[in-house]
Amino acid sequence: MFRRVILESWHDYVPYVCFALIGGAFIMILIRVFTMSKDDVDRISHIPLEDNTDNHTER
Repeated sequence: MFRRVILESWHDYVPYVCFALIGGAFIMILIRVFTMSKDDVDRISHIPLEDNTDNHTER
């Protein structure tokens, strides 16, 4: 009546591949953070605090 679902062997590797991709992206972000210069860190840390009046209009 109903056929049994047969999983292919490559389905077993999908979680490992996804974990490797996310882990690789995390490692690349860490490398980028640890190799940044102090000037870049200071500039990026003040971005949310800058008051840029050119981009918004007052109502």
